Amino acid sequence: MTERLKHDGLAKKVLSDPVAAREFLSHYLPESCKSLLDLNTLKIEKESYVEDNLKQKFSDLVFSIKMKNNQKAFIYTLVEAEVSPRYWTAFKLWKYMFLLLERHKVKNKSKLPLIIPLVVYHGNTPFTVPRNLWELFSEPTLAKEFMGGDYQLVDLYAMPDNEIKKKEHLGMLEYFMKYVHSRDILKLWEEFLENFKSCIVLDKEKGYIYIRSFLWYSDSKLPEDQQSVLENIITKHLPSEDKEDIMRTIAQKYRDEGIRIGEENGIRIGEENGIRIGEEKGKLEGKVEIAKSMLNKGYPVEDIIALTGLPVSRIEGLV
Repeated sequence: MTERLKHDGLAKKVLSDPVAAREFLSHYLPESCKSLLDLNTLKIEKESYVEDNLKQKFSDLVFSIKMKNNQKAFIYTLVEAEVSPRYWTAFKLWKYMFLLLERHKVKNKSKLPLIIPLVVYHGNTPFTVPRNLWELFSEPTLAKEFMGGDYQLVDLYAMPDNEIKKKEHLGMLEYFMKYVHSRDILKLWEEFLENFKSCIVLDKEKGYIYIRSFLWYSDSKLPEDQQSVLENIITKHLPSEDKEDIMRTIAQKYRDEGIRIGEENGIRIGEENGIRIGEEKGKLEGKVEIAKSMLNKGYPVEDIIALTGLPVSRIEGLV
């Protein structure tokens, strides 16, 4: 171990000298790369990206350099200090280069600099491990195609509404997402339900997965005095036989929210006075929160009693 560290330290010490570094890079960089760089501008940077627990296996040198078009670039040199090559070297190399890019991104929010990777290996067995990131994948060609090129983009901003509407069930999600930031929630619901009347039938067949999700999202964004308006808009466009089911969905939201608040309060109180007492207190507070929300929505007291189990006197005392 000590001998390998000495070898590693020697390589880093020598290459930290600008003259030695220029000579080394001039010899090993490909001509296509050197033709773009001005080696006279080479500068050794101080940072290192190798994790502390791997410094006995790797060390690194970061050189900054100017390209002939005056753009800044980096040469990232990773020195392997192991007697045999490590299989994940290409992965580590990419990780460290991304850390270098992250540092640059914070300082310069425009374009990222070019990084030229270079690995120095001085073990005593042949270097037979993958030399690029893609060869580490089970499907190298597909990995390079799907991960190395442009990412797939679903651009709802640029997508025409008539194209969205053709997708029927999926179109419901795309339309709602497209306009959720640009229109007020109540107006969006009116337009959405008008534009997707036929798709509501499809959504019903699938258990109203979109309507329910949109409802939960919208309800949390609306002020208290507008939530009943939203309920009226939704039920107006739904089949009458489904109104009760959707109303239960709304009630369940209040119940879940009340339980969450109760659990949070229960944990806090439990830490102070004992877990058992806290949980009991939290459950009660959760039921009270449910009752308050349902009262504000105008639900009958009988329904609130059925959901919370609170006595009528406690519920009427919340008014």
